[in-house]
Amino acid sequence: MSESIFERISAFLSKKSAVQRVAEDPALASELLLLLHVVFADGDRHPAEIAAFKAIASESFGISAEELPEVTEYLKDFGYETTTKQAASMLAEMAPERRASLLRDLMRIACADNHIDQSETAMIKRIADVLGVTADDLRQAQQASPCGL
Repeated sequence: MSESIFERISAFLSKKSAVQRVAEDPALASELLLLLHVVFADGDRHPAEIAAFKAIASESFGISAEELPEVTEYLKDFGYETTTKQAASMLAEMAPERRASLLRDLMRIACADNHIDQSETAMIKRIADVLGVTADDLRQAQQASPCGL
């Protein structure tokens, strides 16, 4: 049986926008904010790092390129009152696999411009410490990264 026009309209209207999903999920907002912090860590918003962030947002969180400007605007407001340590603390209880995935994504962004700045390395290590990542887990994530951070 095919859907009625009412059912299709209702389904369309009930879909949440990416910014609504981010606003309703502090852990998701924190994760995206940490990724953005690495983009800005070295003071250089390199196009390759921005492209890596966009790819991660799409692949891992289902945020389309069209929705990303609105999401980043929300994150700018969210981040105004949230430090890197606070954002990482919100994620300390997440599953070990998700923490490892976040570290890989952080490293992917840092490596995207083929230059690892000390500020990027320091930020990733601080985030790993707050997340409670073991030295072995951090080493494994570093080895798996495209640049061996």
